Amino acid sequence: MINPHHLRTFITLVETQHFTKTAELLHMTQPGVSQHIKKLETHLNCQIISRFGKKFELTEAGEELYEFAQKQFQEESALLDRLTDVQAEKGEIKLACSGSMVTKLYPDLLQLQKRYPELCVSMEAAPNHEILKQIKDNRVDLGLVTQLINDVELEQGLLGHDPLCLVIPKGFDADWDGLMALGFINHPDGHHYAVQILENNFAEHFRGMGEIKQSGYINQLSQILLPVAEGLGFTVLPKSSIVGSVYYEAIEIADLTDVVKEPVYRVQKKYRPFPKRYELLESVLKQHFENT
Repeated sequence: MINPHHLRTFITLVETQHFTKTAELLHMTQPGVSQHIKKLETHLNCQIISRFGKKFELTEAGEELYEFAQKQFQEESALLDRLTDVQAEKGEIKLACSGSMVTKLYPDLLQLQKRYPELCVSMEAAPNHEILKQIKDNRVDLGLVTQLINDVELEQGLLGHDPLCLVIPKGFDADWDGLMALGFINHPDGHHYAVQILENNFAEHFRGMGEIKQSGYINQLSQILLPVAEGLGFTVLPKSSIVGSVYYEAIEIADLTDVVKEPVYRVQKKYRPFPKRYELLESVLKQHFENT
């Protein structure tokens, strides 16, 4: 392998056409420059410059070496760009979170992609346990979950909070007997959300989700509020999933004594550094969660 330091000296010498200037630019001595050229010639087993007085001309081998060296350093520079600053605005961002958080974050992430067209935003809507599995399998780089984890392969940090809401049909009286008669509309995170609301606000009655009639189940976030709007049951969702829903006029958020704010944690694989473009994702997350 040709010594890259010797090549750099050679390129600089060709471009300055002067041994003394080359030495100054590279913070070397003039004999040091001559030594690098000599070592190149020894390594290549051919003469690369022809000296006459204080001047020199490239030999045919020297011209080929100069062309080779330029290409090599250009490719190195391009590689460094791809690995550092250029990656700040291009490449894939892979994020997994609950369906409600997809609804909350996805519009802003698409705006990010419009601003930086070489970005590609990939989002997975999944429950907590599946998000952790996807991170460990390297299918996503970052996950947002709502439970503390205990896994030596992962690291977790509190991002913010998302208020949970008990959602009832319009005009419905949200007392315990009424809720039990109505029944629960379940969804992938339904029991996890509902336990927090019911334990904090109906502790004297609540004995677990197994005691509550299930009036339906739907895994499509956009449709969870439809059976509630039709008077078929109640459910629990983060507030960000409710405001702006097409069914908003036909449902109500129950006025509860204890407000429950569910913690949101960012999870990633321990010791796995992120490409620079993930700083753009972090700015969106900060915007949504820093004041919650």
